[in-house]
Amino acid sequence: MGWRLGWLAGPLAALAVTAAAAVAEEYSCANPIAPCTACHSPELARDLAKCLAEPWIAPATAKELTSPVPASERVLRFAKASYEIYCDGCHGPAGDGKGPIALKFSVPAINIGAPSVQAQTDGELFWKISNGKGAMPAWKSLLSDEDRWRLVAFVRTFRIR
Repeated sequence: MGWRLGWLAGPLAALAVTAAAAVAEEYSCANPIAPCTACHSPELARDLAKCLAEPWIAPATAKELTSPVPASERVLRFAKASYEIYCDGCHGPAGDGKGPIALKFSVPAINIGAPSVQAQTDGELFWKISNGKGAMPAWKSLLSDEDRWRLVAFVRTFRIR
């Protein structure tokens, strides 16, 4: 039965190349990579990592946002589980940007424990987690506001001492 499908190989390969080119055109620093795409398209993720060189400034309105979710052991436990699913692959278990996806595919990721990250307000971090940029996915379509605020609380646990 497999030999009967052999005639599809050429057209499918051409379609895959065309689709990959179309996908690459859809993404830019302003239009971040879709969640989980780095695993399936590391070339695109590496290309979009160039966005790390550009300043990423949240709007002034984001700076003023405050979390409606108080940090507690329970909140951090839930946030850790979400972090391990959605963030650990790039940012790593230590938050140092050395996650398994980042290392395997040479996709640079931000050290979220760095003073430049930790100096941002909770609102700025929430906005960035929500909206993404370049190789950083926008998580607002997948995670609730509460889950993203929990992640902000968890990001604070990575402060470099």
